[in-house]
Amino acid sequence: MKSAASFRARVFPNPGFYGWVIVGVGFLCSMLSSPGQSFALSLYLESLITELGLSRLELSSLFATATLLAATCLPVVGGWADRTTGRRYLSSVLALLGVVLLLFSRVESAFALGAAFFALRLLGQGAIGLGTTTVTVRWFRRYRGRALAMVSLGYAFGEVVFPGTILTLIDRLGWRGSLVAFAALYLLVFTPLIAWLSRERADEDGPLDGWSEDAASAAARGADADGVDETSYTLGQALRTPVFWWMLVCVSVPPMVVTAVIFHQVALFEAQGWGASLVPTSFMVFAIGGVVMTYVMGLVMERVPSRFGVSASLVLMALSFGVAGLAPLFAPVVGAVLYGGILGIANGAAKAANTMVWPSYFGIEALGAVKGVVNAGRNGATAIGPPLAAILIGESGSFAPALLVFAALSIASAVAAGFLREPERESAVEPVQGSVVQAEPETVVEGDDGWMMPDPRRPPTPDDEDETGGGDADGPVRRRA
Repeated sequence: MKSAASFRARVFPNPGFYGWVIVGVGFLCSMLSSPGQSFALSLYLESLITELGLSRLELSSLFATATLLAATCLPVVGGWADRTTGRRYLSSVLALLGVVLLLFSRVESAFALGAAFFALRLLGQGAIGLGTTTVTVRWFRRYRGRALAMVSLGYAFGEVVFPGTILTLIDRLGWRGSLVAFAALYLLVFTPLIAWLSRERADEDGPLDGWSEDAASAAARGADADGVDETSYTLGQALRTPVFWWMLVCVSVPPMVVTAVIFHQVALFEAQGWGASLVPTSFMVFAIGGVVMTYVMGLVMERVPSRFGVSASLVLMALSFGVAGLAPLFAPVVGAVLYGGILGIANGAAKAANTMVWPSYFGIEALGAVKGVVNAGRNGATAIGPPLAAILIGESGSFAPALLVFAALSIASAVAAGFLREPERESAVEPVQGSVVQAEPETVVEGDDGWMMPDPRRPPTPDDEDETGGGDADGPVRRRA
């Protein structure tokens, strides 16, 4: 019993802190983003091809175009996340997602389908992630790594829960009926629940994430437990730093290559001799690996620079492609499980690293706007991945060129990320609204009688005589306040 309590205290320091409820809200919202994710939408593709008379290439092109258009809107959405409350933002996004799911169930044309894809990618893949990150970092500083990792676990749990749920509902209600059922749940259950649980951090919530009073005092001064100021950048300042763009390239590689191999996973498993029947098993291991590594990486990055988390995830990603390329050396089951496990671990590490690196490098005051640009780039990369893989595969059907290119991209990005240190603190020359600016120590204070006098807490200096206007036998001359 004592060891269990100790374990809980290690995982959830200061468990009475309401910020952990906010983490639960973020976890649930991350899981509820699934209808806008590729793995969920792919389960409707065959029904859409049959009913709408679209070819696979036409449907894929429509999906890629909608994803790119949605990505261009994310900087605006991120700015909204910075300006509004977490309750209003998250509940609004979930309500809109429910409405879009209802409209998706009624599509009859390619244009209507494209509009539905656009809204689902904007809300599910983009907007929810911006909101959960922005809201969580307002509550946490020292334990920000594990808090963001727990929020990111929702994506992995969505990958476990939603595929089976979607297939079951399609089997019983049809694909349109399944979308209506999801819409009802989002509008009638999840939106009110999130609105009820969410609230903004107030003074009575105590120090940030359960710090001691000394650390809390440091936080109030705008410094962490080690006394180092946390600089917040405006979006414009962040965009003017070269490290922003280099890091964006590095963190965009994982979603691009993972989306590419998942989109073509049936063909990949057939080409590597594993067989399509092992896809569900491999994907389950992929999801479990992501769940475990997302939290582990969050804990690790509370102690090491976040750039090393980015590098480690990319190295693991290259390793998974190496396993796939060496498929003949493994028994089919072993190869498929090993590939799925390593890719899932790499993907979980990449998600945790991406959530941590941006507040670490650019602060939290304009984080929504910063992450809006970041997610626009990452989501745009997911649209590039599948067609790039198709080009590399070519008519031969061999995945060797694609796996080699993806592994090389991962290694190169891992090396680059390791050298991308945080920008110099002096770069953030314009304080953003809400940031704390350290004041100069007071030289005089107001006495009980309303006269100004030297601050007795400050050691005397040679300038004190000038400061007080000279003195006489009765002490320094004081100025009337």
